[in-house]
Amino acid sequence: MRETERQKRWAAGSITAYLCLVLILMLSLISGTIASVRNAHARVMTACAMEQGLYSLFAGYDRTLLGQYELFFYNGGDKSGVWKPETMSRKVAETAGEVLSPTASGMGILSGSLSGGQVTEVYLGGYRLATDEEGSAFSRQICEAMKASLGTYGIQQLSQKLRGEQETVKRQEDGQSGYEEEEVLKQYEESKQPEEGTEKTEGEGESGNGTPSEPDQKQPVPEDFVNPIEVIQKVMKMGILGLVLPEGQALSQGETDVSFLASKRELQSGFGMAEYGKELSFVDKMLSSEYILWKFPCYTSKEKKEGLQCQVEYVLCGKNSDQDNLAGTVNRLLALREAANLVYLAKDAQKQGEMEAMAGVIAASFGVPAAMPVVKMALAVCWAFAESILDLRELLDGGKVALFKTAESWQLSLEQLPKLLETGDQSRKNAPGGMEYSDYLRLLLMQKSGKAVTFGAMDLVEYNMRTEQQQPGFRLDCCVDELEAGFTAVIGKREYEITRNYGYEMQGAA
Repeated sequence: MRETERQKRWAAGSITAYLCLVLILMLSLISGTIASVRNAHARVMTACAMEQGLYSLFAGYDRTLLGQYELFFYNGGDKSGVWKPETMSRKVAETAGEVLSPTASGMGILSGSLSGGQVTEVYLGGYRLATDEEGSAFSRQICEAMKASLGTYGIQQLSQKLRGEQETVKRQEDGQSGYEEEEVLKQYEESKQPEEGTEKTEGEGESGNGTPSEPDQKQPVPEDFVNPIEVIQKVMKMGILGLVLPEGQALSQGETDVSFLASKRELQSGFGMAEYGKELSFVDKMLSSEYILWKFPCYTSKEKKEGLQCQVEYVLCGKNSDQDNLAGTVNRLLALREAANLVYLAKDAQKQGEMEAMAGVIAASFGVPAAMPVVKMALAVCWAFAESILDLRELLDGGKVALFKTAESWQLSLEQLPKLLETGDQSRKNAPGGMEYSDYLRLLLMQKSGKAVTFGAMDLVEYNMRTEQQQPGFRLDCCVDELEAGFTAVIGKREYEITRNYGYEMQGAA
């Protein structure tokens, strides 16, 4: 009986011990689970705090920059343009601290949590500025803005049109070979007098019976004949703006010191970010050029402003004044139009005949009939130049000029060359299906390097933000596109460290 009772007590004790062991194991498991949950919760809090800190920082993008130029950048400089990266780390720390701290009533998405924490250290692992890598972030953003504006179909149409125009210009420039203005006119001047020791052609200096005769004399020309080559050579030496600006139109006197703009000064640079490492494609370059024509005025723009007015022309020439930038642009357009007009003259049989007849008269007036081919080339160069002057006047007056001339769109007759300055405008024509001044500017922009176009656009953004938007210290090399930040937080008795990357391209990395 006693043995049975002992067995029962032993069994009861064993059960109790077993139950205690199970309970201890369960408590250990629960305790471990709670610790794991608390640790996971702390990690989530840390991640949320970092995300909130970065979101809060990048939500402070420059509103004016976005509204005026479609650009998302956080301005990390002060009002005077001094770069202040510490303000970014401080902003991240403040916002992250509000998320982690349960003491700030109503603050932070995890406010009131049982396991509060605080940020002990914040650091910047790297950042990319708008001007880094030759403005790669700036260029990427303006291309994205243009893609959103034009759409896929618009980009395709513009690309096809522009490629066709570029091919036409290339053919015209190739067709100009042999008609280099300076060389042709030099040969013309030399042809006026035969070189000493030049052998006479067969029959030259002999009478009809083969006996020597007196040297040929200069052939008489009509009394009212004016050699157009001599007149146009004088016109070529005049100031280009005086020749092409339409009557009654004033030239802007806008000037600025460009040495303080992005392309001229030494720029601050970011660090620690992977490079984009991509050259601008044809489409990217086209979109950048289109952005410039969209956002900045040129000579023919209706909207006038204080300061630099010829801003697209600034991208092309980079000078201090509207006058210099317009003159440089017009000279490039003049060369482009001369090539086109020379190619047309070479293919028009009627005009070839007119030039040959007049060249013969001019060469005979020199007493050097053999110079006729050289004189004809000089006539072609002068005629193309004069026609190009009328082209530019029409463009600057808001009209259109065909990229490739036809008999209908040709303006100036050979007989009108000597009176180009007096009556030339009477022959000027607007070509309804032609190209406007801005269309020709697009072609010139495409001839620039991608770097030059990007920096020209950055210069203008800086200039306009300073002058029009009342931000005199604005600098694009203080504008942040992407940032990597990290911090250490203490939650409970443990430290947690986290690093995140964030930018306006919405790329994140754990």
